[in-house]
Amino acid sequence: MTQLPDVDPETRRPDVTSAGSVDDPLAPGTVGEWVCAHPLVLLYANVPALIMPTLYPRIAHVLSEKDRALNGTEDLPTLQAASRRLISTYEMVMGIVFAGPESDDVAHGLHELHRPITGSMPDGSSYHAWNKDMWNWTWGSILKGGLDIADKFGLFRDEREREEAYRGLNEVGRRFGVRSLPDTYDEFVAYWQPIVEDALQVNPQVQFIVDHALHPPKPRGWGLVPMPLWRLISLPLTRTLRVGVLAGVPEKFHAQMGLRTTHIDLLERRVHAAFWRTMPRSISGRFGPTYFTLRRRFGQPGWRTHYSREQLEAHRAESDRLRLT
Repeated sequence: MTQLPDVDPETRRPDVTSAGSVDDPLAPGTVGEWVCAHPLVLLYANVPALIMPTLYPRIAHVLSEKDRALNGTEDLPTLQAASRRLISTYEMVMGIVFAGPESDDVAHGLHELHRPITGSMPDGSSYHAWNKDMWNWTWGSILKGGLDIADKFGLFRDEREREEAYRGLNEVGRRFGVRSLPDTYDEFVAYWQPIVEDALQVNPQVQFIVDHALHPPKPRGWGLVPMPLWRLISLPLTRTLRVGVLAGVPEKFHAQMGLRTTHIDLLERRVHAAFWRTMPRSISGRFGPTYFTLRRRFGQPGWRTHYSREQLEAHRAESDRLRLT
């Protein structure tokens, strides 16, 4: 396939990946595969995976233009509507690892769904989702949040395991086109920390994500249930999400997001961490494979519908027109 001239080689999907090789950091039985399979990705890291990229001002601006929920043109009136966004994000990332023979279709879909995301920044400069800096930061900030949660839960036995987990998550990014993040965790932190210190800021888009995650709307059909009762019923969900947000987003942003780490928060983190540390890896590592086996057999995930090769190809000409205008 001929690449358009403005597609940076470092944001293209590679022709060859490490999948199936002896050096594959996502091979069955590796720490990288186990981290991707762990329930913490869906239960704790999913909301930080939305928050962290959005702290980057350029990405927040893009989302304010392109994300219909964040810019107010589409409501999230029910718990089901809000949950679909989180689950779709999870599936279109971790399906790259666990969707079996469809894994390449997932990676293709995740890369190509960004093709039409283009526009102008407030200073008049143009942007595209495949801009290398934005592309790198989006995935880099997502993987860092997951690693931080695993670290704070004490799931890594030593620094070597954390390094292997980083290599695995970095490889996930490479498979959908994030090809220029550092090779080692220490090098990644040296890249990541100055951005956190100097560039990131809480903005209305971030606050929208936090508010909707920690104060979710009622499920469809629950209109007659008083809101105080729904808040009580949803407490296990919201407290779990809060554990993830406080562990996966740097503390310097908590107060600006309206959050403060209390003694109860610290106790909850210790309880959650102890639970997952006592669970054998042979069990926690089966969540991802089992989820995607069932989803592929009984569901219609996004890579078969909205982000299928056929659907994306049908809209490619218009996407390229927007991107090159």
